[in-house]
Amino acid sequence: MDRVVYVVSDLHLGPGRRPDGELDPLEDFNAGEEFASFVDQIGRRSDPVELVIAGDFLEYCQILPELGLASPEDELGCSEAESLQRTRVVLGYDPTTFSGHPIVFAALRRFMMEGHSITIIAGNHDIDLLWSRVWALIFDAIYPPGASGDLRLAAYSYTVGRGSHGRVFIEHGHEHDRANRFGDLMTRPFAIDHTGLRRLKRCWGTLFVDKVYNQLEQERWFIDNIKPIMRVVKIGLRHDMRFTALAIGLVVRFLITNGLPPLLGGAATVSEGAEQPLDLDALVASIDDPDLAAALQHHLADPAGRQAVAQTLQGLEGSVAFALSSGGMSLSLDEQLPLPTGELLLGGAGAEDEYRAAARATLESDPSISSVVMGHTHVPLDGYKDPINLADGREVYLFNTGTWTMHLKDELRRSYSWEELADPDNYTARLTYVRLDPDGRGGYRPHLGSWQEDLQERQAP
Repeated sequence: MDRVVYVVSDLHLGPGRRPDGELDPLEDFNAGEEFASFVDQIGRRSDPVELVIAGDFLEYCQILPELGLASPEDELGCSEAESLQRTRVVLGYDPTTFSGHPIVFAALRRFMMEGHSITIIAGNHDIDLLWSRVWALIFDAIYPPGASGDLRLAAYSYTVGRGSHGRVFIEHGHEHDRANRFGDLMTRPFAIDHTGLRRLKRCWGTLFVDKVYNQLEQERWFIDNIKPIMRVVKIGLRHDMRFTALAIGLVVRFLITNGLPPLLGGAATVSEGAEQPLDLDALVASIDDPDLAAALQHHLADPAGRQAVAQTLQGLEGSVAFALSSGGMSLSLDEQLPLPTGELLLGGAGAEDEYRAAARATLESDPSISSVVMGHTHVPLDGYKDPINLADGREVYLFNTGTWTMHLKDELRRSYSWEELADPDNYTARLTYVRLDPDGRGGYRPHLGSWQEDLQERQAP
């Protein structure tokens, strides 16, 4: 008998709480009790159940962020020893620094004690799981010795079903995001740095988190819950000049030194040039994006704002001035620049077309697969509302699990002030999942659900 399968994604478990009990600013997951309740509830079934965590279970690059900055090469991230440090934090093994999330791992362990199985797919934010010693540490935390179920790690994708129709292909989805793909379907996650040390490969999006997002989120915890980042900048222009100058300066600095993602055909990085004073007004003139140019010009018109931007770019004066004088720099931020979560840096809609095209290719290549489930974009998607029609006449489906992190309430219906953006009461999480029900013929029928809505129904009189 085929088991019921539940798929979740994008929990983004980070460092947890500080010793004073305050949530760390880089922590995006605060639904530990809800997730434990969800796991306990689905684990009460008498028949075996499988839980699939389809990527970004753990938020490695926001745990001990100094480790990401310490890497000697931009294209490479942590060593295995450094990833182990981060893993011990998220597991809660060092509560004198951070609490981690022991409640989540305890719930997963109970789930396995009931005879159920767990499959974890590595995503772009938890590629660290592919280190053998890191996975061994996670395995020991979740797997109770003698359990009858299986605990698996999938490097890229996982397919459920055994029939000639109705099988379900599950992947995280980051390989279809040009800022966050590794380009090899996670088959070669490691490389050697110039000192001979083995390190994780680092995609452009993770580098952006390491060099820009982490510093901004430590200043204002809510910026990772609002997309795109320029929306925060535009609101902050009128209310928080110092932070907005920092945000603009960090983004500009990052693009000067690191360029756009290579697969976008974007700007090359600027090498060190002659030692010349930095002309901030010429820098504005080089920016092709009108919103960013206008925002930067707004700050340069104010002496305090000009000083804040100049301080952020300190140390790059020669490189920037050389690029400007030689015509070698053009900072263009258009709707081709995705953020680490699949959202756009300055645009509006996400790159869903790329995910849909990838799902279509998978479905066309294997007639036994009728549904694809992804995560990564944080946007839940019910595939039945917009089916994919193939040339052979089949109607097939793309689902997205959404995320368990927070987002603004009613943001499509209203605007928010700067003070409201900083108020946790204005945020919510749908806690979405996809349940795969056996069809009795070796296939599955997906269903998009919300644990938040499930709880509300249970509590209703």
